[in-house]
Amino acid sequence: MSMLVFSNAPARRAAAAERTQLLPHFAPGQVFRYSVQTRIESTTMPSGVIVDPQGPKKLVQSVNAVIRLEVLAASQNPAKPSARLRVTYEKVVATSNGPAYDPDVAAIREQYKKLSGQSFEFTLGADGKISDVKGLDKISSDPSRASVLNEWLSQLTFGAALPKQGIAIGEKWSSEQPLENIPLDGLAWKTRATYVRDEPCPSAARSVSDSGGKPITPAPDAANMCAVILTRSTITGGEHSKDRTPTLFRQNGLRTSGIWTGAGEALTAISLRTGMVSSVTQTGSTHMDFTIMTALERNRMRYAGDTHTQSDITLLSEFVAP
Repeated sequence: MSMLVFSNAPARRAAAAERTQLLPHFAPGQVFRYSVQTRIESTTMPSGVIVDPQGPKKLVQSVNAVIRLEVLAASQNPAKPSARLRVTYEKVVATSNGPAYDPDVAAIREQYKKLSGQSFEFTLGADGKISDVKGLDKISSDPSRASVLNEWLSQLTFGAALPKQGIAIGEKWSSEQPLENIPLDGLAWKTRATYVRDEPCPSAARSVSDSGGKPITPAPDAANMCAVILTRSTITGGEHSKDRTPTLFRQNGLRTSGIWTGAGEALTAISLRTGMVSSVTQTGSTHMDFTIMTALERNRMRYAGDTHTQSDITLLSEFVAP
């Protein structure tokens, strides 16, 4: 596995092999603010024994948020470097389009509205994995919505999992990240990445939307070059329906089974100067059909649906503590 390196030095290129090493510097007090714009199209099937004659429910959501990423602590232990980070939703604006008679549409808008000011924390480890997540349950009680809502998080921490020996333009590599905090066990995102090219980073000096809320592509910053990495991801292990009960569910007398599949693609720009993500353009889709039941199967709840997402992430500002 690749190692996460915490360094005061900027990203550098080894001249002999023309390999780029992106070394993000994490120090307590650092703050990065990002714009996250997401469009979510979801189709869900009725649950229970009564089938809705109207058929599947379709919903389109647009979420525009400003995210604050703060470094709380950073370990410089070379044997096990890590960073404790806090994510805060500084501002969230959401719109939803669904059936006029659907009472869930208003509830979804209200749920996103309540995200403003909410925070959660996590530890970013030496292998780029996220662990010890605190407060995510306050963000959303719906596991599928929480998964979609925080899908961007793996993109912001993507640089931490780059090969420790550096990467060269045209090089390909792969990684695997287990899916956590979902009702099914044994699933993982398998990612295949390619270092495509270097190009000027998008400039954070321009607004990411106009007065009407229409996205604007930030101007390139020729003084700050970015490594552009293309990733294609698929969910592995989720194609077959069987007992997939996570430990926490089993301890609470529940059983889960079902399928959860997905695929995605992202184009990520990482600053060669700082090693931090400058922008991400991402698309993805998931299909899930799972059941949660009591151990004696007296009560059960089924969730089935398809979700398609498109998101754009842009670095707005960066503050480095003195």
